[in-house]
Amino acid sequence: MQRYIKRLVLIISAVAASVLLSACGPITEVQRRVVVHAVGIDEHPGGYEVSYQIFSGGDGSSGGPVDASESTVVTLLAQGRSLYETEESLRLQTGKEVFLGDTELIVISEDLKDEPLDSFLEYFRRSDVYLGTNVVYCRGKAKDTIGAKLNQNSATAILLRGVIESAAEAGRACSSRIIAISNALEADEAIALPILTLEKEDGEDEDQSLTDLTVGVFGSLLVSGDGKRVELDENEVMGIRLLRADAAEMSLEIGIGEKTAGVRLEELRLARRVEIRGGRPVLKLTIGGQCSVMYRPPETEEGEIIEAAERQVLALCESAYRAARDSGEDVFSVGRMLRKYEPEFAEAAGKGLKEAANGAEIEVLCDLSKYSP
Repeated sequence: MQRYIKRLVLIISAVAASVLLSACGPITEVQRRVVVHAVGIDEHPGGYEVSYQIFSGGDGSSGGPVDASESTVVTLLAQGRSLYETEESLRLQTGKEVFLGDTELIVISEDLKDEPLDSFLEYFRRSDVYLGTNVVYCRGKAKDTIGAKLNQNSATAILLRGVIESAAEAGRACSSRIIAISNALEADEAIALPILTLEKEDGEDEDQSLTDLTVGVFGSLLVSGDGKRVELDENEVMGIRLLRADAAEMSLEIGIGEKTAGVRLEELRLARRVEIRGGRPVLKLTIGGQCSVMYRPPETEEGEIIEAAERQVLALCESAYRAARDSGEDVFSVGRMLRKYEPEFAEAAGKGLKEAANGAEIEVLCDLSKYSP
């Protein structure tokens, strides 16, 4: 009987130890990890200086974004000849494994705008970064953008990600997610990446919070796989989104003489076709949708505002197409349409198809009906 009791005690002790050790396992694993929340990439002699915004609490094994607060975030700098070397440098600094799976934002300095974008993307794809993570350029240094202070109980990356996504939802920026960029570059098409801008008044205190700055996406960089880079303003990006049917909704301010009206375009849709006329391709597009007048100045009819909105849409499209043509890139996939609908022309053009597609004429019609709830 005594022997039986001793054996039972040994079994219970073994089970208890197993449970305790298994519970400690995840904690030990997390303590060995540096969970990266955002990444800023700057130029450095002979390579790069990378700012890693580090989340200092929570479980980094979930594989999804971490909702970090400012109080749990610090920024560490590492230098290296490549991004792999900067990651190794961070590992040596901290003595921990670097985990990039929770990265929410990647910011590249404008000083690196001529660097091959795909080389950056290859590193992040191999590092298991979420393919929905935003990649943007910034004015000035990326470390200043990543390290900006907040008065809110939120990490900088969360606020900046919200700024980027809000600009995209309003039609003022294109998608900057890794998956969208990769798909465009693999298809040999250019993509417009947002440029984040943080500005302050000259002579103001250096120690400012982000809420004291002008923060936003006021332009984009058109990036192609062959190294061409062209800056676009907000209006040109809005036109690109209209001509690519990338925006289902868009807000506009409409000038009516010296007055200003506000409209919301909804259910935007695009019909397009290509034809050969006089030996040159012509891209014919019709933009439709519903126009809701959000603000109407006194003594102004809604019909007048809708007509002005249609004219502004056409102006945005013309501006965007002119910018795309000047870039030398087939931003609107005209070459793909020619191969599908005008195969004889595409075959005759041969290697000159991209140039022919970029030089296509454009005809745009716009029909915005009044929104009826």
